[in-house]
Amino acid sequence: MLSNAARLLMVSAAASLVALGAAPAEACQEIADEALALAAAQTPLASGAALYTLIQKNVWGYSSSDIGVLWGSPSPSSAVYYDNAVDLVDVVGTPAGDDFTSNTNIADIAPGDVLVIDATGTYSGHTAIVTGLPQQITALNPKISGSTQWALPIVDSTTSVHGCSTIFPDERFTASAPGLCTGTFRGGVGTAYMRLYADATGELIGHTWSVTSGGTFYAQASYPQPSGTTYPVRSFVVARQQSCPLL
Repeated sequence: MLSNAARLLMVSAAASLVALGAAPAEACQEIADEALALAAAQTPLASGAALYTLIQKNVWGYSSSDIGVLWGSPSPSSAVYYDNAVDLVDVVGTPAGDDFTSNTNIADIAPGDVLVIDATGTYSGHTAIVTGLPQQITALNPKISGSTQWALPIVDSTTSVHGCSTIFPDERFTASAPGLCTGTFRGGVGTAYMRLYADATGELIGHTWSVTSGGTFYAQASYPQPSGTTYPVRSFVVARQQSCPLL
């Protein structure tokens, strides 16, 4: 549970995640470890955002009221987490940028980071917990000129399978026969992989839902699309709570 002093700071709406003093130095790894524990338990949750909220409660002892002070909602959506991560909104009473640190380069991503896809008019967004370092892969379709591709291990809660790759699997999917993409999928919390794209400098330019050939490439809004291309845009951010050190 939060200490009385920490609760007083939160009620005053002037405390950042750092000032709360509740998170240990290894908090990022604790986020990843808790995500993996919830995946192993096959925890039933409605969304990736709900998963991240539960992790904060379990790791730091936050109540729903605490979450409400920190993020502006006692049950933040992916859109709310995204807005906090890119400083469109911020923890009440704290300087901009003291809740999340965005990691825009593939080299800076580490376990315990949070990948948040922003909502659009027809998409509610998504939140996933990074559980390991990104692994560069041989480019699969769709191939984006001048980019590198990376498999990112995650834990999330979803009803949509992250592909049927046997190399980068979604552990909630059971194929009807080895190598087939037909079978059954268990919704809820589980481990999987997503694919990130980076430019020549390592800056993130887009993602796909799975590490499988032919998946839809979603571009960052800031990505300067080549002439004649119209990749759909779903902006995302990989962010780290400020109480977590760079690894």
